[in-house]
Amino acid sequence: MLKIKEDSGSEHVRAMAKYFNSKLDKGNDASTIAISNDQANGFISSYRLFNGLRVWVYNVTFLKDFEVDMGLSEDRPYYFCYNVKGHFLHRFGIEDDFVEVLQNQNMIVRGSPDTSVHITFPANVKLEIAVIVVDINLLGSIKTRNAKRIHLKLEAIFEKSSQDGPYRHLGKIDSQTEKYASIVCENNDVDLVGGLLTEGAVLNMLASQIRSYSTDGFVLDPKILSRYELSKITSLGAHVLSNLETVLTIDELSDFFKLSPKKLQIGVKYLYGDTVGRYISNIRMGHARHLFITTDYNVSEVCHLIGLSSKSYFSKKFKNRYGVSPSLYRETLYEETS
Repeated sequence: MLKIKEDSGSEHVRAMAKYFNSKLDKGNDASTIAISNDQANGFISSYRLFNGLRVWVYNVTFLKDFEVDMGLSEDRPYYFCYNVKGHFLHRFGIEDDFVEVLQNQNMIVRGSPDTSVHITFPANVKLEIAVIVVDINLLGSIKTRNAKRIHLKLEAIFEKSSQDGPYRHLGKIDSQTEKYASIVCENNDVDLVGGLLTEGAVLNMLASQIRSYSTDGFVLDPKILSRYELSKITSLGAHVLSNLETVLTIDELSDFFKLSPKKLQIGVKYLYGDTVGRYISNIRMGHARHLFITTDYNVSEVCHLIGLSSKSYFSKKFKNRYGVSPSLYRETLYEETS
């Protein structure tokens, strides 16, 4: 049995790496262990989207029952868990019996410092589990749009619930959330497009779980957009990167992907949790940051290379995305490498 303490960072991954005698790959607010031995096959990872929101991914098969005993903290974060594949057992320390969390089932958990959590992952069961850990107190101090939206939504949902003790909600079998959670579990791309796809999937997974709990939120009718049409939209990021010098309008993109403007907007919102315009801007700003990290280009040169003519507009968008001006970001990188 692995005994750990609830932690808002990635110390759990370090403890698991030691437990499974596996190498820990850590950096940029992300930690991953790849396991291939007589104990398990697959990977376990943890990464932070922003302060107050961390993601755990289990894409692994344990060859022996893996039992975890976690002492709970006073921070009391919410855990939004979804099983894409497999099942596991969960109970609080004050309970006598385990509950089984099934495949395609949502679970929302919030602990209490006067108890603990016991989890058993069964042997020889392929697991694909995505867990979003939300610290609502930290989110309240973040000024980004997504953090504010999540904070307000969770406060509105749970303010009337009795939250003094440990809390667990086992949701219904939900195939809608699976569409997002499977991307979170399977997408290991570390490039810009892959990162944004995962970020959008995480936020949509959380929105889907909240909707399932509260019967509120954005619902996409599967008749509006087919899987084939969605698959075409996933190539939007690569198309933008290949045409950074071009001003891309909704109508032009609609013609290129053979989708109506409405379907394109709905599809991007569905996959990435954003409008087409903001998604394209995120691609440009992400590529700008990549150029700052990997080249010696100055701010004006990077502005030109990402297809923008206005340096002031570039500075505004970059600061909105990363919280710092491009000139200061460039200067900080230079100081770090000097």
